[in-house]
Amino acid sequence: MKLVAIVWTPEVVEAAATVLAGASGLALAEARMRLAPEPPALLARLQPDRADALVAALRKAGLAVLAVPDPVPADGDRVVVRSFSFDEAGATFTSRSGDEMRVAWPDVLAVLRGLRASRSEVERTEKSKSFSVGTALATSGLMMTRTSTKTVRTSEESTEQVILVYSRAGPAALLAERQLDFSCLGSEMSPSSTANMVVLARRLRERARTAFHDERLLRLGRRPLPFLARGESRSQDEKTTVRRSDTGGTVDVLAEVIRQALVEGLLP
Repeated sequence: MKLVAIVWTPEVVEAAATVLAGASGLALAEARMRLAPEPPALLARLQPDRADALVAALRKAGLAVLAVPDPVPADGDRVVVRSFSFDEAGATFTSRSGDEMRVAWPDVLAVLRGLRASRSEVERTEKSKSFSVGTALATSGLMMTRTSTKTVRTSEESTEQVILVYSRAGPAALLAERQLDFSCLGSEMSPSSTANMVVLARRLRERARTAFHDERLLRLGRRPLPFLARGESRSQDEKTTVRRSDTGGTVDVLAEVIRQALVEGLLP
């Protein structure tokens, strides 16, 4: 399968929606909805030949679209960084297992900063008994309590900043807030991991000057994407229902769309 995505907002959205509806078979209202989110945004998930045909038709109409394979690269396809070092020539990223990725500054294609969010919602049914005068009178004292049922809902959300560094040769490094040793920042290291990620992003911007730097995924990484169900799960027993969601897949997909748009010249 392939995911078809749009990279730039069309100059005339209504005209673009008409083209998308005609090329994909969608209703016009649905085509407008697909074009509504801030780009990069997904338009369709199709078999490879149909996805390529849709991209060709939309590009002919002047829309900045592309197709990426589904599934897209994830953490298992990257160097998940534990420590890093920068020098005048480039950067070295080292994983916990000792794998290294060395990239010269001119060879950095993109530095993408994003946010992954995970959320859990628990719905629990609780029963309790309490003394009831009405029940006692109605049953002549045979029953003294009344059973009541209530549903208790709780939720919890956690977030993690990530920075993806792509080399022009293909390899990528993931710098995740909870997995990094920030001692490499030296005197600029602070007790706050969030602040350390800001410093790290600034250092990368200062050194990888020819790379494409983008922070849209700090916003867009928190949103669910159409056609992606693997970030959601649900479990249930007699008394409890648990729903979990994780937007890591959102960041992976949108990051791959941006990377591919750079390769194809759709982004500067």
